[in-house]
Amino acid sequence: MTVPPPATSAAPLARRRRVAPLPRIVAALLVTFAAVLVPARASIAAAAAPAGPGLILTSDATYTVAPSARVVHVAIDVTARNTKPNRTSGGILTRYFYDGMRLGIQTEARDVAAHMGATSLTTTVEPADGYQALDVRFHSSLFYNQTVKVRVTYDLPSGAPRSLSDIRVGTAFVTFTAWAFGDRGTVRVNLPSSFDAESTGADATKTTSGATTSFRATNVEDVNTWYLTVTADRKSALTSERIDLAGGEHLVIRAWPEDTDWSDRVRELMTNGLPELVADTGLDWPVSGDIDVFEVHTPLLEGYSGQYYPGQDRIEVSEDLDDLTILHEASHAWFNNALFLSRWINEGFADTYAAEALRQTGQGEFHPDRINPSGPDAVRLDAWVHPGRIDDPATERREQYGYEASWTVIRALFTEIGTDRMRQVLDAAEHRQIAYVGGVPAETIESTNDWHRLLDLVEGIGGSTKADQLFRQYVLSPETVGSLDARAAARSAYAALVTAGGDWLPPFYVRKPMSDWQFDVATARIAEATAVLAKRDDLAKVVTALGLTAPPALRDAYQTATDSLAAADAIASSELAAANALTAASTAVAAERAPFVALGLWGEQPEASLAAARDAFSRGAPDAEAKAVAVAALIAGALEVGRGRALTIALAIASATILLIVVVLLVVRRRRRRGARALAFAPADGSAQADGPADGSPYATLADPDTGPEPPPVEHGDDNVTEER
Repeated sequence: MTVPPPATSAAPLARRRRVAPLPRIVAALLVTFAAVLVPARASIAAAAAPAGPGLILTSDATYTVAPSARVVHVAIDVTARNTKPNRTSGGILTRYFYDGMRLGIQTEARDVAAHMGATSLTTTVEPADGYQALDVRFHSSLFYNQTVKVRVTYDLPSGAPRSLSDIRVGTAFVTFTAWAFGDRGTVRVNLPSSFDAESTGADATKTTSGATTSFRATNVEDVNTWYLTVTADRKSALTSERIDLAGGEHLVIRAWPEDTDWSDRVRELMTNGLPELVADTGLDWPVSGDIDVFEVHTPLLEGYSGQYYPGQDRIEVSEDLDDLTILHEASHAWFNNALFLSRWINEGFADTYAAEALRQTGQGEFHPDRINPSGPDAVRLDAWVHPGRIDDPATERREQYGYEASWTVIRALFTEIGTDRMRQVLDAAEHRQIAYVGGVPAETIESTNDWHRLLDLVEGIGGSTKADQLFRQYVLSPETVGSLDARAAARSAYAALVTAGGDWLPPFYVRKPMSDWQFDVATARIAEATAVLAKRDDLAKVVTALGLTAPPALRDAYQTATDSLAAADAIASSELAAANALTAASTAVAAERAPFVALGLWGEQPEASLAAARDAFSRGAPDAEAKAVAVAALIAGALEVGRGRALTIALAIASATILLIVVVLLVVRRRRRRGARALAFAPADGSAQADGPADGSPYATLADPDTGPEPPPVEHGDDNVTEER
């Protein structure tokens, strides 16, 4: 059982179940009887007392605790008074008298004696149901209006540890229950003031004077139901045995000096069991200082057999020496509200790991009792709250079921997924890591570690396939079990997304609402992520055909999305457009080129441009699509460019041809004219001499009515031009 720090209001966690014994006052009603004796004289008649006045007993009881003797000394001063008047009828006097009294005393009472002053009285003690009937015979008959004072003494010896007796009197611990006696009375309890004492039950005034602490109650009239339980500790008298283990675990065993069996057993179990708990849980020892382990009288644990106080680093363990309880309480060093808030989770883990440690250290096999989740004492674990104390059979049965059901669920999960995976589950719980893991390291979240988180962790990290059914069967109430249906639908969609993603991990944008159990939000985001993956797949087909590798930008944007998938979707669209543009460009570059196309590409390098576009795509450059589009546009426009170039060339050739023809014609014409001039000046004898013009110029000028004067002839070096006819 784990008890939270005083500042918290959470109920404690306990192990194991035990109904605190109710005060045995109810069974041992303190009954006072009058013994009516008939005298021998004929003139005086005696009769049994009818209803009405009778023997009235007023008591003053003192309980004195003697720790060194391990006993409580009891002294009861009783004043007995006969209030039954005599009666005269027909000349006969009837006198009512009493020869003794009866008291109900504790079953543990020993060395019982009674005195009237210095005179010992005859006593007999007979066992009854929950008490002993003490009969005390008076020294003489007690008649009407007579009073007698009797002192009854006896001892209440301490019961041995783990005995059925509720009395414990030792040098470090005292507990017992004081009764009142007779018809009315006063009760005083005295014990050494070196004890820290308190009382429960009836009201009593506590005072301390010198070496004595006293509890006093006066004018007790409801004697048959009155009781006062006194409990006292003297911690300085407890044994103090320190345990320092290799893993940093430090414990101090604080036991009753009279109970060495308890301290020896606790030391052995802690020494051997704690290292196993550390190894099995995989968690560091969570306590930096010492943990004090106190031996406690079982009834004081309010129906439980152990309590753990995490805020005080204190364990209280029943004297009963239950091995599972001892390691169960040590397990609560981990399994308390700091790890999981649900009571049943911490109790189930504490039992499971305590039993596992006992098995591994050879202390035996421990397992939960069989339970019926439909039985009359069953309770859904999410509604299993701490009752405060176990003081009635119905509460005991409910607590018994809660512990066994908690252990059943956690043990089943532990058995299914194994020690290693359960270590991972506990580590994720301790570090508040998300159960829907994406990249490494896993994100931390602020969600409460309750049953929702446990279910997510054992399935998401532990890989359990039985958890959902176990939670439906034992944990959830009809009002909450419907949430598992919505969760199942969302997890199915999530699993499909994980499968579709392959080695692309789901983004936190999707995983966060799954972890928060916001399944409507998660489902909508899963649809968004699925659309991005569809674009990725389309892109992969195009990229594979191109013989390229897609740039990492899309994957990074997808896996790291926290608030939106808009960026990833934009990248997917952009890269798909670029890839399609590359496909078109590649097709155009690889196509057979017509003459005009080839002419249009003359001086261009489309292959190099395509290579540059492919490289830009692989690098994730933002201009990859533009480069690819430019290549395709270059090829597409080459035909028109080629045609334009062909026309230009044709025109150039035509122009050159015409120019050449003109030149040739001009040359021919000049030559003809030169020949004509030569004939005009030829001598009669046919020589080639001709006289020049009269003005002395080397050429004669022949006027051409159309062209004007003929230009000078072209110089041809030393060649002579002759014409033959």
